[in-house]
Amino acid sequence: MTGSVHANENATVQQTLETGLESALDKAAQFGNAGIVLHKGNIIAQTQKGVLFKGSNEPTSPTNKWHIGSITKPMTATMIGRLAAKGTLDLQVTIAELLPNELTKIDPSWHSVKLIDLLQHVSGAPANFDIDEMNERSFVDQAALSTARHDAVMGVLAKPLANNPREKFEYSNIGYTIAGTIAAKITGVPYEELMRQELLDPLGMTSAGFGAPALGNPQGHETKLFLFTNPVSPEGEVSDNSPIIAPAGTLHMTIEDLAKFGQMHLEAANGSSDFLPTSITQQLHTPSTTAEGKENYAAGWARFPLPSTGDELHLFHNGSNTLWYALLLVSPETETVIALTTNVGTIMRSEGEFIKLADEILSEIKKAEQ
Repeated sequence: MTGSVHANENATVQQTLETGLESALDKAAQFGNAGIVLHKGNIIAQTQKGVLFKGSNEPTSPTNKWHIGSITKPMTATMIGRLAAKGTLDLQVTIAELLPNELTKIDPSWHSVKLIDLLQHVSGAPANFDIDEMNERSFVDQAALSTARHDAVMGVLAKPLANNPREKFEYSNIGYTIAGTIAAKITGVPYEELMRQELLDPLGMTSAGFGAPALGNPQGHETKLFLFTNPVSPEGEVSDNSPIIAPAGTLHMTIEDLAKFGQMHLEAANGSSDFLPTSITQQLHTPSTTAEGKENYAAGWARFPLPSTGDELHLFHNGSNTLWYALLLVSPETETVIALTTNVGTIMRSEGEFIKLADEILSEIKKAEQ
């Protein structure tokens, strides 16, 4: 069979997506959600369910923007990969080589950390910044934010590592913030602008922005005392994590723009993309030797199988700032991209429902192509 799956199979996938998202509203205590399926570059299913937030009568829509949390990480890694492809950066170069003028301020234990180590979570960097940095949410302009991010990064680099580089996997928002800060330092362009120049604009991801989506879109929800769940206005200070850690997890966008990003990586994995050269794609998609066979984390992507597709290692990332949840799965073998989002942070339940739904969809696509 050539092209996308036939119309009947498309209808089956659409119905499965409809049913799965409706079920997730109930089983994962979601207020609103959205999903999209691309097969061979074509949208074969897309829908959204529920309302913008608890107590709202306004239904979700295809143009809604959703917070994607840590799916920002593969996007940051891709931006850095693009700079590496241009020769501006090198994924295998060390911090000592990247920041030679700041070595006196950096503890020697960091000197041998490579840029790729930061993206693979094997640099030895701790998971998160101290509470003071995490509570910094308001900045007068981009320059003030960039300065605060640089200062937070240098504060971490001044302290010795708890683990030797490439010795242990530790999922780290700090690591990605360091990587984004290094890219900004080398290019002289703020991280946020680099993302637009190297990733968002070239891929036509025009809906993307940083922080919680504006009013008129779904709102995230906060649960207090394990009992009371309420919407969080995007105009409130606690609507997202500190913009200091933007390279690790503060992007929002439409479900279709999220799928565009997945489609680019599918094409890159199959050697049909001119956006990322094969040499860079291999570095971004290959798990570190430290995490191989365990966490199986590459540079911005985890690699893991699903029951429906046997031994195929999909590209996967999820994200949550505790108020939202999003999942992106790329299956190069079946040429399928699945993106699913919700405006609540019921992480374990939402992930369980979304993974089950993604597996059902992949199973149907495989059957249709046999």
